[in-house]
Amino acid sequence: MKRVLFVANHKGFSKFNAPYMEWFKKQGWIVDNASPGIEVGIVDNQFDIEIQRAPFSLKNIKAYIKLKEIIKCNNYDIIHVHTPMGAFLGRLASIKARKNGAKVVYTAHGFHFFDGAPLKNWVIYYSIEKILARFTDTLVTINMEDYYRAQESKLSSGDIFLINGVGVDLLKFHPLSQQERKSKRQQLGLDSSDFIGLYTAQFIHRKNHRYILAMIR
Repeated sequence: MKRVLFVANHKGFSKFNAPYMEWFKKQGWIVDNASPGIEVGIVDNQFDIEIQRAPFSLKNIKAYIKLKEIIKCNNYDIIHVHTPMGAFLGRLASIKARKNGAKVVYTAHGFHFFDGAPLKNWVIYYSIEKILARFTDTLVTINMEDYYRAQESKLSSGDIFLINGVGVDLLKFHPLSQQERKSKRQQLGLDSSDFIGLYTAQFIHRKNHRYILAMIR
């Protein structure tokens, strides 16, 4: 049976990959996931690896060693890496596997180096991407700036793709009719003039919730 491994440095990231994991399962693949913490999902094997977001955390050395051993033992056909440090360690750990035929796919969820980014981001993250481009068979970007920069800088040894964001299920999420809006407001006990806003994100400092609140006051 063919095998695919998903790697990320963010606990809960398998929720994002769930549709792809399900697709592979339906095709008869063995689907594994490696990330911090034990997750519940449609995978055959969940590997708890303490990959840290901080580039210079010593825990990443241990995570690299563990990840390399997992890849060595399972002979994956595809290794799909996500998030900066998950992609960094995943590609490093996959170097020998690529020589044996494995393909490495990297989905970049927004490069840390962009127009206006701090110099340290360019020094650290851009340098990492340039070095690891030769170990990336396919690069998937989700915005135009990353896509053009990846092409100009040749951040993949193979194909570079652009997808228009991560997308939503339009059967579940779609504009309501005026009558539906009115009915929903009544259910929530809201007047027709009440302002409603929705902002979905992690409750962490770098998401800058304070700015959003200041703008809508």
